[in-house]
Amino acid sequence: MNGLHTHYDNLKVARNAPPEVIRAAYKTLCSKFHPDHHPDNPSVTHTFQLISAAYKVLSDPASRREHDQWIARSESRQPEQTAQASQTSQAPRRHQVRRRADRRQIKTIHMQQAWSGVFTQLRQPSQYLIFWVTALLIALLLALLF
Repeated sequence: MNGLHTHYDNLKVARNAPPEVIRAAYKTLCSKFHPDHHPDNPSVTHTFQLISAAYKVLSDPASRREHDQWIARSESRQPEQTAQASQTSQAPRRHQVRRRADRRQIKTIHMQQAWSGVFTQLRQPSQYLIFWVTALLIALLLALLF
């Protein structure tokens, strides 16, 4: 993986990442690098195009399988360089640490989205009305029974 840059690197996910993680990483990076948020920056547009192309390949199982085969062929051509690189460095590489941090960030975003949905539903006035009417009916029934 020395000079090999893949679609997984573009989305900052592991190669064995499930489709849900790939989709979450894509959504996170798209919101960060969307051209509408940075209209005068051409590098952001290029980054967005790379992210979109990577997601297009990795979201389709057949394309992803072809991409994985291409990676395997490319890595098998340079086995001695890969072996030397793994022997020289025992510490985790910078991109591996970045992926762990991105996974934590994606989990945090999903939790925030889930909780915001719960609280949004509780804030609706119709929900309060239904709750209080139901509570009042239960109280009346209990009063009539006892």
